[in-house]
Amino acid sequence: MDDADAKFVQLINKAYAHIGSYLYYGMDIRPQVTWASVADSEFIAEWLVTDDCISPETGCIDEGWLATVTDNTTAMLIGSIQPAAKSVSTSISVQGLSPISPGTSIEIFCKLSSPHTKQPHATAIFRDKADRALVYGVG
Repeated sequence: MDDADAKFVQLINKAYAHIGSYLYYGMDIRPQVTWASVADSEFIAEWLVTDDCISPETGCIDEGWLATVTDNTTAMLIGSIQPAAKSVSTSISVQGLSPISPGTSIEIFCKLSSPHTKQPHATAIFRDKADRALVYGVG
């Protein structure tokens, strides 16, 4: 990550630190962005999984939680890459893929696939921080 990308990470975290709308059943779910590439329109945010994030039925990350975090993090990415644009989610599809344990550190890899279009499309991959090949969910 070069200096411009490091400054971009700081700007994203600062810009979204004051916004209080990132709640899921009262739990603040504002992951911290730790890496970014402006040129590739992507960033990585990190989160420590708790019992509240896990579906008791499946043992996977709760899909309501996945949808909320996907919506929030992709909106952060779109708003940071296109500051003049308004981010409105028109369709969100998520899926919990693998069981996860509380205390697992995950990365949320967000990518904007069409950054300079009127309706950009963004995705989020929820993967293990230590083993990036282990994917817990997608959005």
